[in-house]
Formats: sequence, C-alpha cells, structure tokens
Amino acid sequence: MKQFFAKGFVVLLAVMMVFTILSRAADSFLVARVFAETYSAKKIEHIVNTEASVQKNLEFPVMTEPGLLVRTVYVEEGSVVKQGDVLAQLDEEHLEEQMGLLSDEIKTLRLQNEAIAENRALAEEEKKRQAQRAREDYDKAIKKNEENLRRAEEEVKQAEDAINRFAGGAGASMSQEESEAKKTQLWQAYFDKKQACEEVKRSGADEVEAAARALEDAQVKGAADRSSQINAISIEQKEKTLEAYQKLASSCGTVTAKEAGTITGVLVAAGQMTGDTAAFTMASMVGGIRIAALIKEEEARYVERGDVVTVEKNGTTYEDFSVTAIRQSADGSVEIMAESADHADEFLIGERAVIRIVKQSELYSVAVPLSAIHTEQGKYFVYVLDQKPTVLGTEYFTRKTEVRIVDKNSSYAALEEGTLGRDNLIVTESTQYINAGDRVRLQKS
Repeated sequence: MKQFFAKGFVVLLAVMMVFTILSRAADSFLVARVFAETYSAKKIEHIVNTEASVQKNLEFPVMTEPGLLVRTVYVEEGSVVKQGDVLAQLDEEHLEEQMGLLSDEIKTLRLQNEAIAENRALAEEEKKRQAQRAREDYDKAIKKNEENLRRAEEEVKQAEDAINRFAGGAGASMSQEESEAKKTQLWQAYFDKKQACEEVKRSGADEVEAAARALEDAQVKGAADRSSQINAISIEQKEKTLEAYQKLASSCGTVTAKEAGTITGVLVAAGQMTGDTAAFTMASMVGGIRIAALIKEEEARYVERGDVVTVEKNGTTYEDFSVTAIRQSADGSVEIMAESADHADEFLIGERAVIRIVKQSELYSVAVPLSAIHTEQGKYFVYVLDQKPTVLGTEYFTRKTEVRIVDKNSSYAALEEGTLGRDNLIVTESTQYINAGDRVRLQKS
C-alpha cells in the first residue's frame, strides 16, 4: 500500500512538471518579448545627402570682329581650354580682302572731307561777295531815295512859290477869267507835285526796305553741314576696326582663349560669318567652382547659407565647400548652391558629384529611438513598461503614453519634456505586435 501511494506521488510530480514545462513553453511563444530602455539626452543629427552637378561659374564672352568668314572651329561645348588655346581659325584671304575694302572706305571718306572743306571755303567767299554787293545796293538805295525825295520836295516848293507870286500880284494884268484859269492851273501843278513827292517817299521807302532785306539775307549763316564731322566719326570707327583686323592678321586669323576655362557656348560655325555678338562663351577656372543640387522641401529646413558641404567625386572627398544660395523651385523642390574657392581644375562643368550636409540640433533632454514611436489617428505615443505582481511572480505590462515630437531624424526622436519619467522603461523593439495592457517579457540587450 505504501508502495502504491509512493508510486502515485511520483507520477503526480512528473505530470505537474510536464504541465509546467508545457506552460512555460507556450508562454514563450504567446507572450511578446520586448527590448526597452530609458530616454536619454541627445542631439538630433540631420543629414542631407544627394547628387549634385557642377555648374558654370563667372561666365564671360569671347569676342571677335564681326563680318569675317570662319574657316575652322576647334572646340565644342564642354571643352576645357588653357589660356592661349586656339578656339577658331578665320579665313585669312577673306580677312585680307576686308582689310583692303576698309582701307578704301577710309580713303573715300577722307577725300569727301577734303572736298567738303574746299566747297565750304568757296561758299564762304561767295557769301562774302553777296553780302558786300547787298551792302552796296543798300547804300545806293538810300542815296537814290534821298536825292529823289530832295528833288520832289524842291518841285513842291517851286509850285508853292508860284502860287504865292501869283497871289502877290503877278497876274494883275490878266482878265478875271484868265486870272481864275491861271490860279487853277497853279494849284493843280502844286497838287500834282505834292502827290508825286508822296509817291517818291513810298517807292523810295520800299526800295530801301528791299535792299535792307537783301542785305540781311546775305548776312544770314548758311544751313548747318555736319557731314564732315559724321565722316570723321566713321573714319575713327573704321580705323579701329582696321587696327583690329591687322591684329588678327598678325596672328594668322586665330581666335584664342584669353584665360583658362570651360567652353559653355559655341556661337560660330565653319563657313559662316562672325556676328556682332560673342563667338564663344566660357566659364572661368578663376574664382573656384560651383555645384548645384535639388533637395526635398522638408530637407531644406536643415540647410542654411554658410553651412559646410562635403563633396565626393570619383572617390575623392572635398570638405571646403559651403552653401552660398538657396532657391525655391516651382515644383516644390529646393535648389541649393555650394561653392569652393579652390579645385577649379579638378571639376568639369556637367560632372556629377555627391554632396553631404550634416547639421546637429541643440541638446534635447528627452530622446528615444525612432522605433519606439507609434502613431494613431495623427497622434504619437510610446509603450512604457509597468511591473505588476501575479501568481507567477512580478510581470511586465505595457502602458500607452502619448508624446509630442519636437525634432527627429531617421534614428531618433526628441520629445517634449514632462510626459515621461526618468526611470520609465520605453519599449524600443518587440517580437510581436503589442497593445496597451499586454503582458510582455523584457529581454536584456
């Protein structure tokens, strides 16, 4: 009997041990295992990493004289040239022809000016003669008018004296009828002389006035003639062009780069004439290098003018670039420009490079791994572990705590202070999906 009870007790213990093992095995599968940690103080690091392209810097034109035939163009857009490199060759035969035509034009203009000067001198002499004759005619008109007027007035005086003599008794021997007739005759003669005198005054005044106007017209300066001055300006311009042609001819008609740089525009072609605008445009190698990149609008929050930019190209890293411009694009993206005063000879326009901008925030007192952050209906929360006693001992249970994010990057989030306690264990990872109030098993890191 004792042996029976002993065997039964052993069996019972074995069954209990089996169920305990099964229970713990089931618990290990059903209860989520979590990693948790307390918050810490941290600076949030923001990294802007994107591809960029090398841009032209300090672009300037390469000029040559217009109207010349291009024989050969030696460069294309993107060509890197040194100071003195030949960019194009002009046709020397056409250049010599243009120089000859220009010399002939200058000679023609100078001959025109000589003829203008001679004609002007002749015109001045003729003008003086006309003025002298007009003065003589004026003086004659005055003298003639004075003489005619004197004679007319003298005749009026003689007619008046005849009337006075007749009235004084010169006609006493005449009959009444003869006396009246004589008297009428004398008065008629007086009136005729008086009228003739007035006519002499009027006609004489008209003649003097006409002579005065002729004299005035003869003294008026002729119309302004600026043709010689205009020709002189044309001569000066053509001489400058001829001097430039001669300089080109002395260099066999070559168009060269005045400094080292990259060709950004070819505006001439073989077989065509040069124009009034630039033959080429170049980006100078002087003054450093410029690169441009497009970044997302949210990334632009972390970029400021003056920020240090790391540039990587073909395995080489350059750490002396800085942000010089930030521009908003129409599509919502943001273009940033970064420049360096060096390395101009190590980059080519249009090349691709990778830029990296690292910005650190202020020190935040409360920061947790981004994996600890969950969202629900537009709000953020974390799971905090609370310890509670159970029949199996002290266990961990999850509690949902709402938080407010003040800054974050791809790894950490900075939270508003006052929501979490200093000793709160915050769930950062879980082997299973968890909810508030779930029993979990804490794993040691």
